[in-house]
Amino acid sequence: METLRKEEQPRGWIRGNVPTIRTPRYLWVAAASVSVSSSRYLLVELNVNFPLHLCLLQFAALATVVALSCSITSDAPSLPLRNVAIPGCTKLALALLSTAAGMILGLQSLLHFQNLPTLMMLTATCYCMEALFLSILRNDSRSRLEVCRIAIATLSCAGILVGEYRLLPQNIETAIPAVLLTGAARALWSMTCRSSRDSIVTTRQANALLSLVGLLLATVCIFYRGDETMARLGSALEYRYLPLLAINLLATAAALHSGKSFLVPIDFAKNDGHGNNTSNVLSLLAMTGIAGLLSASKLRRSYTSWPQYAFFALVAVLLSSRDLGARYRPRWVAMYNAVSSDVDLQSVDSEGISVSQPSEDSEATYVAPASGDRKTVLLRIVLITVVLPAAWLTYFTLNFSRHIHHDAFELQPILDLTYAPQRNTEIVISMFKEPSDQVARLVSVLKAMDNIASDARVHIYIKDMNANVEELQQATGANEVTSLPNIGREGETYLKHILGNWDTLARETIFLQAGVHNLREFHPRVRDYFIPGRTGMLSLGWSGQVCNCDACGDRFDFWDTTHLFPKISNRINNGSKCDRVLLSYKGQFIASAKRIRGVPKAIYQDLHNAFVNQVSWAHQEEYLQGRPDSMNAPVFGFTMERMWNLLLQCNSMEIAWRCPTLLSGHRIGGNIEDCQCLDPKSNSSGPESRGRVQ
Repeated sequence: METLRKEEQPRGWIRGNVPTIRTPRYLWVAAASVSVSSSRYLLVELNVNFPLHLCLLQFAALATVVALSCSITSDAPSLPLRNVAIPGCTKLALALLSTAAGMILGLQSLLHFQNLPTLMMLTATCYCMEALFLSILRNDSRSRLEVCRIAIATLSCAGILVGEYRLLPQNIETAIPAVLLTGAARALWSMTCRSSRDSIVTTRQANALLSLVGLLLATVCIFYRGDETMARLGSALEYRYLPLLAINLLATAAALHSGKSFLVPIDFAKNDGHGNNTSNVLSLLAMTGIAGLLSASKLRRSYTSWPQYAFFALVAVLLSSRDLGARYRPRWVAMYNAVSSDVDLQSVDSEGISVSQPSEDSEATYVAPASGDRKTVLLRIVLITVVLPAAWLTYFTLNFSRHIHHDAFELQPILDLTYAPQRNTEIVISMFKEPSDQVARLVSVLKAMDNIASDARVHIYIKDMNANVEELQQATGANEVTSLPNIGREGETYLKHILGNWDTLARETIFLQAGVHNLREFHPRVRDYFIPGRTGMLSLGWSGQVCNCDACGDRFDFWDTTHLFPKISNRINNGSKCDRVLLSYKGQFIASAKRIRGVPKAIYQDLHNAFVNQVSWAHQEEYLQGRPDSMNAPVFGFTMERMWNLLLQCNSMEIAWRCPTLLSGHRIGGNIEDCQCLDPKSNSSGPESRGRVQ
């Protein structure tokens, strides 16, 4: 934010002395792009899932930059805050709070929003919300055409969100408030600038206050959440990550110093001149193009559908349309009308140098040179006409390319191609004290599906020792009910079934808990994706979560502290390198006998022993690291929940980006193979598998 003194108004404000030159918009775009991409890489790719601590460090970096700038130069005296009217201070406080909160939520959304280009497209909502807040707070009267423009742009932003195929509740809980708060921040900063003729704070003071408010707010959030600690951050942040962290902090500090945010430039909101909307749209296009280019070319890539592109193009046109009419009006007319008749204009020569430079105390207006720096103009032309279109063209090409990473090494599955199952489908349910009528409804709905035979066998494992097995079997219609000790959650139940039915496994087994997670979305996932005779492994929980095999972790406070993932992978694949792991969640999936039996039986036996043996490594402090553990609620259960994809050799990174989330349900342009690993057709080993005789 530029100072609010008369002598330091932004370029284009004809008021008093020589105006200061603002930071070029393209420099903010460069800093914000580096900040967003490096933050995303740290939080997601490197599994440093600590957005609040990262935000704390970024605000500290801003404070350091402000302190260093104070040691080099000093601001001119400004009006003390105690002499400023209360409404001005209130607007300033609200602007600072909304800016800091928007940044904190913005980092959270970078962690949870799997498609980064979609998040960048949604930042267009900030400009819509800015117009809405200004209309409400300033009681502006807008034309019907202007109201329609804002309304259609807002609905188009909603269309971008609805078209997203990887929505999660965390996406909506973080991204929507982030853009709303950032839009409110732009409106509040704009009102703070335009409502006061005297100085409230200078640029440096505003940045200092923002860093202070941000540090306090981030600290409060860390203590309130309680799941982000410095100890866990230290264990996740390796020394080799420090150079990238330094780049991130430097870029973020630059973006905040010049624009108050890394989502949209807040600091330019005070310039209400013609062309500002077009500059906003160009910044939006640049940020989205860069984010799309980087995301589409990475292993955990993104995908944007044609409807999302169409909605975004409509938003861009609507946001810039306000400037189109102004371009037909000669600029000198607007400048002439902006200068009052009693202003003493100063003469300048052909080089733009004032012939009679006004003194510092003079109220005379100095007219800046009409022609800017030719190098700067040429750079802008190149960026807009060459670099920006090239980035978007590359983004388009990569986005619609099905396979990008030809060098990505994925191990081929080892299948038991000699096994001949005696039945097609079996439903295995792990039950504790869930109502029997709930389980009966679950079974009946599954059997009514076209891709699950009505004669599918149902086997319920009940871990409530007080349950009546015969009554439960009669109430649910199960073919068999087995009573088990309450040990090991559902993971132990599934392993028990596999080991006890090794030679009688069905062609496909549906492993479920009696209390199915995301029941509304669960049934469509089974109905739309399960292919009898072809499905090898189909996870029925959250999709698309990937971790590094050697240091696996996720944002739900899971860490493979004993390096079990690479050990299991090496045992299955005879020491072949394990690179990335596609995690499974919710303890519900469909697996084929070919995949199950393709893994040595001893591995299942060892995993089962980790559950049931009280002195096994899974119940020792070296593995637990202070986490509460018991036989009926073991910590190892969360590890097993995430390891089923690895264990059943369904580790395709194509699934990581193609599969829609349960909430979204489908992907525009997707197909039935997007969410699962398929087995070869009967009597054909195919090039995608290796046979193993048990």
